Amino acid sequence: MTQPESTQFAAEQIRNAIIAGHFKPGDRLVEQQLTDMLNVSRHPVREALRLLAREGFVEIQRNKGASVSAVDPHSVIDVYNIRMALGRIALDHLLSEPGRVSPSVLKQLEKLAQNSAKYAGLEDQSHTLMNDFEFQQAIIDATGLQRTMRYFSELTGDVRRFNNLLSVVYTDRKGDSEKYVVKLYEAIRDGDREEAQRIWQAKFHKAVERYLSLIKDMESDGARRPRQAARGKS
Repeated sequence: MTQPESTQFAAEQIRNAIIAGHFKPGDRLVEQQLTDMLNVSRHPVREALRLLAREGFVEIQRNKGASVSAVDPHSVIDVYNIRMALGRIALDHLLSEPGRVSPSVLKQLEKLAQNSAKYAGLEDQSHTLMNDFEFQQAIIDATGLQRTMRYFSELTGDVRRFNNLLSVVYTDRKGDSEKYVVKLYEAIRDGDREEAQRIWQAKFHKAVERYLSLIKDMESDGARRPRQAARGKS
């Protein structure tokens, strides 16, 4: 591989490991260990870490090196505000003039909406998650706006990381499917821009509330454990 290809390869492998939770928040990312693991030279690894720092997956501190970034309320709000804004741009573009949403796109969105309702009844929620990512991206991709498409797609990795790290369990998938997927498809089909924007915003606000509640619970659990241990010792 060329050096740029090695950098992209290293970045992809490290990014995927962070998203999957193999590298946890706060874990140090030691260059020599990564070069041995990925079988690439040190320079591409260093450049990969800088790239991942720009993406928000890695934090680089002077004299301390690189570590995996924390998942905190600020990062969740930042990611979702951007994704929400990109969605508003997409819906405005698609629904500002009749006929911009092609029949093939509507057919794709209809199928994904039907899948959403079907997967909501399965015990395994992974199908629901993947279908929802595909549904959102299909709306964005329908615009043909290259930057909007790219930025939205890149931030999906952050959302997958939030889900994996916080062990999100979706308890009302049938209700969510109806309110946020089927109804959104119907609003797009009917050309109702105002309703589509309302549903999109409500969908993302609910996601933020869910994540922030889980982060608060994790912080509370972490605060309680030392006190419980201390009482046990006494």
